[in-house]
Amino acid sequence: MNAKFIGKAKITKQGQVTLPFEARKDLSLDADSEIYWYLVDDHLVVVKELVSVEDLIKIANKKRR
Repeated sequence: MNAKFIGKAKITKQGQVTLPFEARKDLSLDADSEIYWYLVDDHLVVVKELVSVEDLIKIANKKRR
């Protein structure tokens, strides 16, 4: 599984988070893009395509091998 540190972000009082520029660039996200959040154990996972929880686990396990 490939892992890459992208940066950090602060959560505003309104609960908003800005994705770091490198994440937006690497994932080809623009201002109208949607992202999806999953909680996997103690990890927050952000993906650019909606997948089922089962598929997300399969993807993670496949990449891990």
